[in-house]
Amino acid sequence: MNRLLSTFVLLITASVPLSARAEVSFVRDIAPILLKRCAGCHGEKANLGGYRIHTFQYLMKAGASGRAEIVPGSPEKSTLYQRIVTPVEAIRMPKSDDALSSAQAQLFRRWIAEGAKFDGSDTTAPLKGLLGVRRHPLAPPVYRAPVPIMALTFTPDGQQILVGGYNEATLWNVATGVLVRRLERLPQRIQALAFSPNGKSLLVAGGTPGEYGEVSRVDFSTGERTKVYDTLPDIVLSAAFSPNGQQIVAGGADGSVRVYDWESGKRLWSSKVHADWVTSVCFSGEGNLVASASKDMTVKLYEAKTGSLYTTYNGHNRQLGRYAGQAPVYAVQFAAESPLAFSAGGGRWIQSWDANLAKNESGDAADMEERFARESHTQYLEHGFAHEVFALAVQDGQVFAASADGILKQFDTKTLREVRSYPCGEEWLFALHVSPTVHRVAVGSYSGEVRVWDTQTGQSVIAFRAQPSTSPKPASYSPKTR
Repeated sequence: MNRLLSTFVLLITASVPLSARAEVSFVRDIAPILLKRCAGCHGEKANLGGYRIHTFQYLMKAGASGRAEIVPGSPEKSTLYQRIVTPVEAIRMPKSDDALSSAQAQLFRRWIAEGAKFDGSDTTAPLKGLLGVRRHPLAPPVYRAPVPIMALTFTPDGQQILVGGYNEATLWNVATGVLVRRLERLPQRIQALAFSPNGKSLLVAGGTPGEYGEVSRVDFSTGERTKVYDTLPDIVLSAAFSPNGQQIVAGGADGSVRVYDWESGKRLWSSKVHADWVTSVCFSGEGNLVASASKDMTVKLYEAKTGSLYTTYNGHNRQLGRYAGQAPVYAVQFAAESPLAFSAGGGRWIQSWDANLAKNESGDAADMEERFARESHTQYLEHGFAHEVFALAVQDGQVFAASADGILKQFDTKTLREVRSYPCGEEWLFALHVSPTVHRVAVGSYSGEVRVWDTQTGQSVIAFRAQPSTSPKPASYSPKTR
């Protein structure tokens, strides 16, 4: 429903006697207005006048004046409502902006008069997380500019590649670089794409930065979103299947890690122990552990069944020793055939470590000095990139790393030596996927380019822009390389 129609409906309902109308819903009617018109000055970080509205709990607290902003049952005594309707621009809210419409002001008056009731599930939850599942708009028919590729995945047979776009995922023929079809009405930004074990469904995660996050299931044959596992108050940055395909894990910019049952959609557990964005999540090769990497320079490990914190890997935040360095972690992956985990981000190394040994080395404050004096079991692979590593993939004894240098590199997991380097242009590489079926690796860049390589020979297979247009780029399209 567009804004004009919404306003028209509200104006009509305003003329209906109060006794004949349904109660105003905080979640449906009030929260969206607060988020759109008030959160800029009274949000989680901004608190002009000592007043925040990012949760219902904060909304009902007094501001710097000490007076209650909302008095349930009495709009005339509620400072918030009086500031909304006052004709005095110097004190009217929103400040330095257009006033709320009469229909919106009437909603606030009715809601307060009806007792300022909360009809959500948690008064301490961010309002952004209360608004429920969104109906996403259609993608633009033609991309006037390329969209940065944050996620891509080969189809199970390796013949096509699915690429995250703008409110959609686009499917391309690997042999020709021609657009096959579009899966639309998806989150604005796609951060994770993965096929279910049977190849019939897709795990899709993403959202709108700072505003909305979503973890969903999409039928690959129809492109229909068949299940939404969760909505979050900020964008979901990573999601992955368990080895048996029965669970999924997701993490994002709200700092949380969440695990769900794939079939039922039930959330099995959630945790919020990171101090910053969760940038990458995965299951261990045996499926008994979940790992989450973060900008807070740590990798957290959890018991997959319960969500209990197993240990914290601090190898990216060393202050002493030969491998001292402090850097955010952007990627973590386990090797399927061994207990080894690989993690990378800022800094000079890809780090290879064992979750169980990491737990033994964690210790506590009492033995901190002794632990710092010891050498960790971690192996440090000096990757040679000048800038950050944004994505890792581990497959068949090889680890692939995509960087902000615009270069993809392949290393042997046993020798930790570089096997080969794939120059991919000058743009940051964010998305990475390896197909064991056809022995190919694909990367997606900030400039919307997709490049596919043969992992056994190192030969280029194809390069194209994943940019829907009136004249799709042919397979011979080859953007400039370094």
